[in-house]
Amino acid sequence: MKKIYIILMHTHTIPSKLIKLFTRYEYSHVGLSLDKSCNTIYSFGRKKFNTILNSGFSIEKKTGEFFNKFNKTTCCIYEVNITDKQYEKVSKILNDMKAHTEKYKYDYLGLIPRFFGIPITKKNRYVCSYFVATILEKTEIYSFDKKTCFVIPSDFEKIDKFIEIYRGSYKMYNLNN
Repeated sequence: MKKIYIILMHTHTIPSKLIKLFTRYEYSHVGLSLDKSCNTIYSFGRKKFNTILNSGFSIEKKTGEFFNKFNKTTCCIYEVNITDKQYEKVSKILNDMKAHTEKYKYDYLGLIPRFFGIPITKKNRYVCSYFVATILEKTEIYSFDKKTCFVIPSDFEKIDKFIEIYRGSYKMYNLNN
C-alpha cells in the first residue's frame, strides 16, 4: 500500500479571496502531494508567484517563492491509501505533465459556463479541483458522482476514505503533527 495526500488550501491571495467569497467555503484551492511532508504540491494555478497570467500546471514547494510570500496559507491535509499500481499511475501522469508543462493551461474560459452548470471543457485545460478529480478518476482511486469538471474543493472533504491528518497553517505543518 502507498499513500497520496490531498491538500485543501486558502492562500489569502486576491483570487483565493474572490473564490472564497463566491463559494462561501473555507478553502479555495486544492492540490496533491506524493509524500507525507507535502513539501511539493501539484496543482493548477499561477506558475509565477507575482501574477495569475500564464497560469497552468504548477509545482509548488513549501520553501519556494509563492509560499514564502503567501505564508499565511491555511490548509487541511488528507491522507489517501492507494495500491502500488495506483501510485505508479499517479506518478506517471504527473511525470508526463512535468515533461510537457507548456501544454497545460489554466481554464479561465471554462469557469463561467461551469459555474452555471454547463460542462464546457478543453483538452489540457484545468482548474485545481478539476485537475485533482481527474487524476483520482483516471487512476481509479475515486469516482465522483458528477463530472470531474464540476468538482469543487469542498467535494474532497466529503470523501469517507480520505483521512484528515492536519488542519492549520501550511508553513507550520510537519511530519510530527
